[in-house]
Amino acid sequence: MTARRRIEIIAPSGAHLSLERFDLALERLRARGLDPRCSAPRDGWQRFGAPDDVRVEQIHRAARAHDVDAVMITRGGYGLSRLLDRIDWPLVAASAARGVRWIGYSDFTAFQLALLARSGAPSFAGPGVAGDFGADAPDPYMLEHFDALIDGRLLPVRWHEPWPAEAGATAQAPVGATARARAPIEGTLWGGNLSLVAAAVGTPYLPIVEGGILFLEDVAEHPYRIERMLYQLFHAGVLGTQRAIVLGAFTEWKASPHDNGYDLRAVVDHLRGRIAVPVITGLPFGHVPRKAVLGVGERYRLEREDGGWRLDPVGAQR
Repeated sequence: MTARRRIEIIAPSGAHLSLERFDLALERLRARGLDPRCSAPRDGWQRFGAPDDVRVEQIHRAARAHDVDAVMITRGGYGLSRLLDRIDWPLVAASAARGVRWIGYSDFTAFQLALLARSGAPSFAGPGVAGDFGADAPDPYMLEHFDALIDGRLLPVRWHEPWPAEAGATAQAPVGATARARAPIEGTLWGGNLSLVAAAVGTPYLPIVEGGILFLEDVAEHPYRIERMLYQLFHAGVLGTQRAIVLGAFTEWKASPHDNGYDLRAVVDHLRGRIAVPVITGLPFGHVPRKAVLGVGERYRLEREDGGWRLDPVGAQR
C-alpha cells in the first residue's frame, strides 16, 4: 500500500480569514489521499498568523522535517517581508534538495524570491490551502496541476493570449521584440506577485536572473499602480535583461471616472512600446481559481503552439 503523502501546512503571513474554509480545505486534502499536518495557531496575532518568532519557527520546523513531501501555506496576505532576514535559507534549501516542494503564491512570493536569491533552490508557485482547497468548488485545472506536482511532475501550461502584440498596440515595439516572441524562448522561470517583486528591488532578496522568463500577477491594484511597479523594474534594469515577460491575472481593481480609457490593456500596449522584450498576456496564474503550478527557479521553454502559447519545464522532473 502506498504511503499517504504528508503536507506540512504553515501560516507565515496573514491570519485565517475563515476557520470553516480552512477546515474544509483540510478535509479535501485528506480526500485526495494526502496527510495534512498543521501546527500553526488557529487564532491570529494582530493581522498575522502568529507573532514573528512563531512564524519563523514554523518555517524552520517544516524545513527540518524529514517526513514531509510538501510545505503549503494557509493563505497569503502580508507578513513574510518581516521575516526574510531571520530565515535560515541553507536549512530551507537543504529541504528543497531532499525533494520537499515549497508551494504557495501571493505574499509567499517574498519567500520564493529570497530562497532563489540566497540559495538558488527552487520552489513552486501554486495554490494556497484555504483559498483554493477551501473554495466552494476547487478548480479542476488547479487540482490537475497540484496532483502532478505532488507526484513529482510539472505539467506544461497552455493558453491563448487575450491581447496579442500584433493587435491594438498604441506604440511601435522596439525592433526585434516581435521576432523574438515568435521564436522559442528558454530560460529560468521566476517572479510571482508584482508588488512583492517590485518591493524586493534593492534588497539581497531579489534574485539576479538574466535571460529569464519573468511571470507577474497581482490583485486589487489599479492599472496605474501596476504600471508604476513595472517601471520600477524597468528602471532597475530587471525587465530589459529578461527573454520574456509573461503576465498572468490582474484582478479586483476598479476603474476611476477620470481614467478615460486607460486600463490594463493600455498598460500592456505602453510597456510593449518601451522594452525590446516580448510581453505576453494571459498566463493562467494569479489570484484566480484556475491557476497552473509553476516551478520558480526551474528552467522552462516558452513557444507558440496552435495560435497560443506553451510553457514547458525543461530537464529532470522531481
